[in-house]
Amino acid sequence: MNPPPFTPESGAEPPLVLVVDDQPECARQVAELLDLVGYRTLLAFDGDSAVALCSKHRPAAVVLDLHMPIMGGLVACTHIRRQPDGSRIRLIALTGSTGALEREAAELAGFDHFLGKPLMAASLLNLLPPLHPA
Repeated sequence: MNPPPFTPESGAEPPLVLVVDDQPECARQVAELLDLVGYRTLLAFDGDSAVALCSKHRPAAVVLDLHMPIMGGLVACTHIRRQPDGSRIRLIALTGSTGALEREAAELAGFDHFLGKPLMAASLLNLLPPLHPA
């Protein structure tokens, strides 16, 4: 079941989600989906930027591509987890490589969830923090 769209009358600020993919169009498409249902979003196109943005903005969740040049998602995940409050961030791996080895590596790096591409919107929305606190 998808979370209901955020409405300003609810009083709470919607969760911030950082979307990271070295393919800018992929990152923008995921962010647009999240914006449409009411999340606040930030974009990054590499692992270094993702780590820096997590430190500065402390998002509730990060949707992170695993295979990126320079600093891939596995290394970025490890760095994010080491930050103050890094353990409270919901980290979601998003990758085109969905084999058992990739899943195991993502789990060992500290990801909470693993999703394959092409992304099923409902699958992602079910893994994100709720828009409306209970």
